[in-house]
Amino acid sequence: MPRLKITKENMAEIIKPVSGQVDYLDTELSGFGVRATKAALTFFVYKRIRGQQNKTFVPVGVYGTFTPAQALNAAKDYLRRMDMGENPHPKAQPKVETITIQDLYRQYISGKKTPLAASSVYQYDSWMKNHFSDWLPLPANTITGSMVLDRLSLMEKSNGMTQAASSIKLLRGLYRLGMALHPGVIVHNPVEAVREVRGREWAPRKRRMTYIESKDLPAWYKAVSDYDNPKGHDYMLLLLFTGLRKMEAARLKWSDIDFNAKTFTFTPEKKRGEKPEDDRVTMPLSVQAYRLLLQRKAQGGENDYVFPGKHPSPYLSNPDNYKRDIIQTCGVKFCFHDLRRTFITIAESLDIPHYALKALLNHSMGNDVTGGYIIMCTERLREPMQQIADKIMELATVKPIVEDQGQQAA
Repeated sequence: MPRLKITKENMAEIIKPVSGQVDYLDTELSGFGVRATKAALTFFVYKRIRGQQNKTFVPVGVYGTFTPAQALNAAKDYLRRMDMGENPHPKAQPKVETITIQDLYRQYISGKKTPLAASSVYQYDSWMKNHFSDWLPLPANTITGSMVLDRLSLMEKSNGMTQAASSIKLLRGLYRLGMALHPGVIVHNPVEAVREVRGREWAPRKRRMTYIESKDLPAWYKAVSDYDNPKGHDYMLLLLFTGLRKMEAARLKWSDIDFNAKTFTFTPEKKRGEKPEDDRVTMPLSVQAYRLLLQRKAQGGENDYVFPGKHPSPYLSNPDNYKRDIIQTCGVKFCFHDLRRTFITIAESLDIPHYALKALLNHSMGNDVTGGYIIMCTERLREPMQQIADKIMELATVKPIVEDQGQQAA
């Protein structure tokens, strides 16, 4: 093989053959050379990889794309790697897997040992669509800590602290799963930058304690009673009289209502820290709830659900417009879970036994050994359920103002 010092000036001395190939070896760096063919001049390294018997040819790049100086630097790196037993040939490199944010989210939703509640999936879908839609097609390893911090600040300004923190925590969960499933591809969690910059308690979560207070209940109840949307009227009152979560009530079917026994059966939402003992729970209906459902049934249903939805959902999936209408009418701000808190707050004020309260809300007995021995049947809860409903009606009734007799005489 001919030899020459591979420099920009000496490249002019290399003549391309009419056919075949001619290799020129560098006079200074052993294993570095130029291969001349009719089509191009290609820089290469040719050396034995440590641990192998035969030499390996590895192309570096074509002259014109690479200068001799650039090719020399690349060749030194290739030769160093070959000395360490690595094959730097492009075809020998493992194919890099690309995992996008969308891929991580799909795996997060579908890979849970315990399937997520439909309400949780709905909420997560909303956060991903509203806050990370532009990130979904991006490779997950291209998201940096500074990008996460910028997005968090933007969400805090436009959506509030709570929603921003919850959305970022969801993103953190995606990356934790990605690092476990794809350790060679997802090698860092960019959300950790938030804790590094803002500290460990960057998003302290406070338990929501709002409910409809006694002084506001008459105005709220009147607004709902006068509401010109029958489905919205019945839905919100049923939440108040039963303490159901919003989607537990929305998914009720007529087959779940036993008008003879005056009971209803539902599938509880499984929340963290709340593990229902049974998949289906049967509760008594108060007189108020029974009459409400009986009247609703008489009006005729659109399908099997007590509160039918709009296509494609067969049941009521987004009742927020009812809430907005009532708030606008009476000025009492509330969320649907406030009705559940109102129900149990009124129940507690009646000195209903502790275990009956837990049963009415379908809260797990957890590690309560005594509670595990108590069999709380449906009929045992009928009297407490009726007491709560009666108290709600008492508090919701606007009492007439009676003038003092002395004032009347004056």
